[in-house]
Amino acid sequence: MRFVFLALVAVFVASIIANGLGRDADVKLAIHQSEAQAKLDEEQRAILTRLEAKKDAKVSEFVQDWRREYPKASAEQLQELRLIEQKINNDITVAADFTLAAHQKKVDKINAAFTAPFGGKVEAKPGL
Repeated sequence: MRFVFLALVAVFVASIIANGLGRDADVKLAIHQSEAQAKLDEEQRAILTRLEAKKDAKVSEFVQDWRREYPKASAEQLQELRLIEQKINNDITVAADFTLAAHQKKVDKINAAFTAPFGGKVEAKPGL
């Protein structure tokens, strides 16, 4: 009887310890994800700040569109933003091609061609 009691106590203590360790892992994972997101957001802010420093109306329009559409950065969006920054650095006039207004014009043409037969509507986003 005493052995059964000790076994139950041991199982109870082990479950408390395991449960606590599991929560620690969850907390560490959440902290890691939060830190990773903060790094992505910081790099996005830095790129957009560099672009805004060019003091060009179309570049500023693109930056505003991007911030509205992507307030939180992802790795894929950040890669796209790096490419756009490089293209704008090479030729500032291409900034107009990346704005939401430019993409909306293209999407409106697609919508006009496909809305009647297929009944769907495509939404534009800034970027490539």
